[in-house]
Amino acid sequence: MENVDFSVRDGEIMALVGDNGAGKSTLIKTLCGVHEPTSGSIYVRGESVEFDDYNDARELGIETVYQDLALAEDQTVAANVFLGHEPVRGGRLGRWLGLVDEEQMFREARENLEKVQIPVDPKAKVKNLSGGQQQAVAIARALQSDPDILIMDEPTSALSIEGARNVLRVIDGLRDQGLTIILISHNIRHVLRLADRVSVLAQGRLMGVRDTDEVSRNEIIALMMGAEDEEDFADFELSPSGEETSA
Repeated sequence: MENVDFSVRDGEIMALVGDNGAGKSTLIKTLCGVHEPTSGSIYVRGESVEFDDYNDARELGIETVYQDLALAEDQTVAANVFLGHEPVRGGRLGRWLGLVDEEQMFREARENLEKVQIPVDPKAKVKNLSGGQQQAVAIARALQSDPDILIMDEPTSALSIEGARNVLRVIDGLRDQGLTIILISHNIRHVLRLADRVSVLAQGRLMGVRDTDEVSRNEIIALMMGAEDEEDFADFELSPSGEETSA
């Protein structure tokens, strides 16, 4: 990454796009505490912060839903929502003995699943769910800590058209609930439909930040390919198949 100045406003969906190797994963892993920046600063609510690990970012209200979802497929939906943070009964002794309060777990899991508005049975095994339902479970798990910022890495990747439509509806609804979202996506159509702004990376550099209601798909693709001014944008167009071409 080279001198990337990235920011997100309260309550918006900021999309982050770029070709493979553009630096999206590095930037996101830095923002969520997985990587330590070699230079520069991270600010949360105007205050400079340092993350030693993912838990530090989580405590400051930053959660991440990774592309691979990291779900335990043989466990129930509720168990996945609480994975590693299960409620216990019996106080300290119950925690020491590992006595999970399943009633509370199923009840609170159902409440979190209601926020994503995709019907999922908290008692169902994750392996029996559709791709869109599994994405909903991963989002519900991230919401368990009541985050201020949710980072979503390719949330519609490998989903059916209907599954992708449902997940996009979930993301839009979360913004309506006041959540700030950083959306990493290769699907420019989804980005233009959903995001408020889009940041474009190319070869580790920030090529530009645009309001989605003022930018075209061609311009985004041109920025992804390294174009730096309007004259360069004119050299890029989309073929009928939707692939980018250059003059």
